Amino acid sequence: MNTTISEQRKYPRLELSYQLELTLFSPNHMDKSFIGYFKNFSTKGACIQLEDRYNRFDKIEKQESWIKLIIDVPQGEQVSLNTRICWIKKDSLQKGFSILIGLEFKGIKEGQLEQIKRLSRIRKKDHQMLNDLFEHHVKQPVRF
Repeated sequence: MNTTISEQRKYPRLELSYQLELTLFSPNHMDKSFIGYFKNFSTKGACIQLEDRYNRFDKIEKQESWIKLIIDVPQGEQVSLNTRICWIKKDSLQKGFSILIGLEFKGIKEGQLEQIKRLSRIRKKDHQMLNDLFEHHVKQPVRF
């Protein structure tokens, strides 16, 4: 029987293309921040895409490493999620250094999940505007 991945999933995935910030925590590598994108998510985890020009994710210890996601929700609070790395693979649909990372949420609260679900309701035409706003936010100087 030829079953697709989506048919095997216990928790259905919602498609979402939204920019986020993530920090990799790995025992043998310095903590490093990246800008990535949600590809899809469910109540239990997500798939994110990012550029890994220096192949840092090839060298990490998946079992001992984890990723913290920071999501700026329009007209909402910033959502911070801890995740476990399930898998990492090259993004065969993109040229260059693009990779996909499968993540499992750790200790996600219902309110955090609701804020992420709100993002999936944003119409596709609004994505560019939101990405522009996020880039502007990231470029702002840190204020103490």
